[in-house]
Amino acid sequence: LFRSLSYQILPEKESVIILQCFINYLRTDFRRLGKSYRWLAGIVGVVAILFFSLESVLFQKGLENGNVLSTYVYSTNMTGFLIAYSFCAFPFAGVYPEEQEHKYIRYNVIRGSLKSYVLSKTTVIYISSLSIMILGSVLFLFLCRTYVPWTDWSIDSYGIELNGCYGSILEEGHVILYCTLYALNLGLIAGALSNMAALCSVFISNTVLVLVFPVLAFRVLVSVNIADYNIYAFYAYTKIFASDGVNLLFLTVISVGISALSAAGCYWGLKKKM
Repeated sequence: LFRSLSYQILPEKESVIILQCFINYLRTDFRRLGKSYRWLAGIVGVVAILFFSLESVLFQKGLENGNVLSTYVYSTNMTGFLIAYSFCAFPFAGVYPEEQEHKYIRYNVIRGSLKSYVLSKTTVIYISSLSIMILGSVLFLFLCRTYVPWTDWSIDSYGIELNGCYGSILEEGHVILYCTLYALNLGLIAGALSNMAALCSVFISNTVLVLVFPVLAFRVLVSVNIADYNIYAFYAYTKIFASDGVNLLFLTVISVGISALSAAGCYWGLKKKM
C-alpha cells in the first residue's frame, strides 16, 4: 500500500519541481531577452524588410493605392517579406548552440530540469517572435501613416480583406486593430518557424542556417497542401471558418502544436548530447 502511494506522490512531486524550474528559467530568459539588443534589432529588421519588400512601390507617389492598409498587405505578400521571419528568429532561436558552446546547458540542467529548460526556451522563442512581428508591423504602419492616409475607399474596395478574417472590424473603420490582428496571424507563423529553426540548431550548430531556416521552411510549406490550404491559410485574408474567433483559435492550436513538437525534438536531441 505504501509503495503504491509513493508511486502516486513521486510523479506529482516531479511535476511541481518541473513547474518551479520552468518559472525560474522563464524569468531568467525574459530578463536576458530584455537586456539584449537583439529583440529591438529584430523589430527594426521587420520594419526595414516591410519597406524593402515594397520594391518600386516604395518610390511611388502615395505608395500602394495611396493608403497604409493596401501598402501593408501588398508588402506582406511579396517574396522579400519572408526575410522578416528570419529577423523574428534572430533574438533567441540560436540559443541552444550558443549555450552549448559555453557549457551553460549542462550547468542549468544540473540546477534544474532539462524539460523545464527546453519548455522555457520554446516559450520565449515563440513569444519574442510573435511580439517582434506585431511591433515591427505596427511601427511600419505608423511610419507609412506620416505619408498616406490609413485607407482610401475611393481607390481601393478592399474586397479580399473584407471577405477574409476580421473583415467586420475593417468595415467598422478600425484599421489599426485590423492590421494588428493581421500581424498577429503572421506572428503565429513566425513563432512556429522560429521554434523549428531552434530544433534545427540542436542538430546543426550553424548560426547562418538557423537564420535562413525560417525562409526555407516557409518556401517548403507553401507546397504542402491540406484540403486545398497551405501556409498562406494563416494570412488574414484567408478564412477557413465562418467565425473569426474559431479561425484564430484553430491557427493558434496549429502554431503552438508545431512549436510543441519542435520542443519535443529539442529535448530528445539535447538529452542525447548530454
